[in-house]
Amino acid sequence: MNRRLLGLGVAIPVLYFGIQLVAAPFVPGYSFLDRDASTLGSDGSSAPWIFNAGALLVGVIEAAVAGAFAVALPRAGVGRALSVSTALALVSAGAGSVNAFLHPLPDPGHTEGLLSILGSGFMLLPILTTAVLWRLGARRYAVTNALVCLALIPLMTGLVQRICMRAGIDFTAFQALLNGYHGLVQRLGAAVVYVPIGVIAHLLRRRAATGLDVPLAVLRRPAPAR
Repeated sequence: MNRRLLGLGVAIPVLYFGIQLVAAPFVPGYSFLDRDASTLGSDGSSAPWIFNAGALLVGVIEAAVAGAFAVALPRAGVGRALSVSTALALVSAGAGSVNAFLHPLPDPGHTEGLLSILGSGFMLLPILTTAVLWRLGARRYAVTNALVCLALIPLMTGLVQRICMRAGIDFTAFQALLNGYHGLVQRLGAAVVYVPIGVIAHLLRRRAATGLDVPLAVLRRPAPAR
């Protein structure tokens, strides 16, 4: 059962971005460069149910995969605290996805409701999954993911604008560029959240297939006397 759930984990990034590709043609003039994902489930779409039902599906899968991670990560040698934290952050991401289904734009609950607040824990996933990838031996990918995260922080937090304001530098051209590529920046941020989940699920699934997910306590247990 756990291997099947891990297989769903591999599919999470494919589903997240694939649903957007399916839903985009139903929003007139939609651009992946300057429009965010949630617009696909808004009243601006002639078929918002595609994105919203997809968000529900992804949310349910995220919660299920979180349970699989809670079991498989400690067996793979990842510390219990890191394993539990990663699983809880993934549950939080699932809550956010379910909230997108329940409160599609322009519903204020999309960003202000209880589930939206509970879903904010997904922001910890890039840090946690990078640490998990490092512990699982995928260190080049962990470093790459960390560098992309660091590069996105100034773009997604308004840090550049704050620095320019304090320094008295005109940043209107930068803001215009950022506004024109808002959708791209959001999807790069989503990639550092969701793609590592799929990679971790794949690594854990491969370990399970080769029998490497046996708990260390079992491996160290002395053989019974004959």
